[in-house]
Amino acid sequence: MEKSQTKHAASPTFDTSTPSRLAVKIAALLGLSMFLAVAVSGMFVYRKNLELILMNLQNQLQLAANTIAISIDGEMYQHLRGKESVNTPEYRQIRKVLEEFVASNRHLGFDPECAYTFRRISPDSLEFTAMLHDQYVGNRYPVRPEMLPALERGEPGFTGIYEDENGVWVSAYAPIFNRSREIVGIVEVDFKDNVYLMATKKEIYWIIFFALLGIGMAVLIALLLNRAIARPIVNISRAAIRFSEGDLDVSVPVSTRDEIGMLARAFNYMVKEIKEKEIIRRQNRELTEAYARLDALNRSLQEANRLKSEFLSIAAHDLKSPLQVIGGFAELISNTPGQHADVYRNAEKIRSAARRMLTIINQLLDTTAIESGRFTLNKEWADLGELARGVVEQNRALAERKEQRLAFSAENGCRAMVDPRRIVEALDNLVNNAIKFSPPGKTISVGVQKAQEKGGANGAVRLRVEDQGPGLSREDLEKLFGKFTRLSAQPTGGESSTGLGLSIVKQIVELHGGKVWAESRGRGRGAAFIVELGGGHSA
Repeated sequence: MEKSQTKHAASPTFDTSTPSRLAVKIAALLGLSMFLAVAVSGMFVYRKNLELILMNLQNQLQLAANTIAISIDGEMYQHLRGKESVNTPEYRQIRKVLEEFVASNRHLGFDPECAYTFRRISPDSLEFTAMLHDQYVGNRYPVRPEMLPALERGEPGFTGIYEDENGVWVSAYAPIFNRSREIVGIVEVDFKDNVYLMATKKEIYWIIFFALLGIGMAVLIALLLNRAIARPIVNISRAAIRFSEGDLDVSVPVSTRDEIGMLARAFNYMVKEIKEKEIIRRQNRELTEAYARLDALNRSLQEANRLKSEFLSIAAHDLKSPLQVIGGFAELISNTPGQHADVYRNAEKIRSAARRMLTIINQLLDTTAIESGRFTLNKEWADLGELARGVVEQNRALAERKEQRLAFSAENGCRAMVDPRRIVEALDNLVNNAIKFSPPGKTISVGVQKAQEKGGANGAVRLRVEDQGPGLSREDLEKLFGKFTRLSAQPTGGESSTGLGLSIVKQIVELHGGKVWAESRGRGRGAAFIVELGGGHSA
């Protein structure tokens, strides 16, 4: 008895509401189908009739335009000059041609507003030359593309149906020639709101009417189908729910084989009742085991990373002192006079290699110190221009050996609260990289200035190192400041690169509360590295 009550209490309820009514779906489907059928067939008939109407209008207008153009004396016409010619005999004679044409063809739809002539006064402007409304003579009008055949080649032309603020139009154009067959103007004849055009509009209205009628019929059919189909489907679904709750005596007379969606919903609910709890238990168990494995793996990775950092720190410290001794003796040999040239050359190689290894060791020490949280800053107010100047002078000999030029500029008053030794280290990495990746004969620019661009920090100072090297690809820019990153460009003098320098620069700058980024216009167009540090003035 207790088990039965527990099972009944734990049984979830099945949602039998139907907010998405079947009648609405059927109405939408039928309405859309009827609308598309009527609209497609109507538009087909409309387009076919419109082409015939437009062809008839164009032929009629072209004939009218040609008739007027032939009737105008081109020799008289070429002397007309806008308003100043309105009272001349030539203008009255040409105007009479327009009057006679409109009067004799008014029954075809022509009226006094729709026949006039132009003369061209500029490549893109016309002037009304003769028309039945004298007050508009001399007004300017832009050249339409359809006019160009008549204006430039003396060929008649016409437009399709177009609409503007004055109505719906179809126009035709014909050239006016003088005795030398020169084009002295054009005739334009228009149909405005013609009865043929109005007929095409009525066809559109009929299409819309029948489409709306089809939608109404679809809604009515949907309501009838709802009574015949939807209600039995709901009853079947409710019976399936009672069956899943344990009422094994329920029976549903099946009279149709359609509406599988609702039946599938009820069947899926019964399957869900049986399988859902077991599936959830299995998934929870698998998730718990996976979390345990992931946690153990994370602890193992953290311990491995700690051991790696500890080993690197110990190894770097133990290597640093011997390398300093080696470098010191190599420098002592280089400064001892009277040695053979090979001795000096080999001593310089030893010193260069020792210095390179010391740089790598210092980078490893910095990286492990940052990762372990032992990296400290001793901040004080410092002139970033002077710090940058020192870095430039320190690297000038290295640049000269590669026949490169170091250019330096700095604004006054570029001060910030920084750790001078760490900022010099970061800037030295950037300048050294620029020398390393730039070809011989190029210029490397180092500049210090106050940030003035929109978005720069208030009182910030920017240090910019710009080279003329191989540039940076989009892929390079995305991974530039990662650890042990190798870029597509290679050092130009055989130098080596650990891939740690830029990562250390980024971490030093960010520990100061600043930011660093790179800019490049693409491969072969150089690159610029910008460091922005919060500035101000000391008390």
